[in-house]
Amino acid sequence: MIFKRLLEVLQDNPYTPPYEKLVGDMQGFSSRRINIQHRLVYQIFEEQKTIKILRLWSRYE
Repeated sequence: MIFKRLLEVLQDNPYTPPYEKLVGDMQGFSSRRINIQHRLVYQIFEEQKTIKILRLWSRYE
């Protein structure tokens, strides 16, 4: 399952490419592609060593 693999990558190192730093009203968040249509949007809290998942689907739906 792709989602499970993405969580493993984030747990290991959330800065491993390919990821995108988002801009505009999403500044401070990062994203990774799930597939051509969908993506995982998350925020990294360094001090707490925590990742908050904001979205896990398409921004168009």
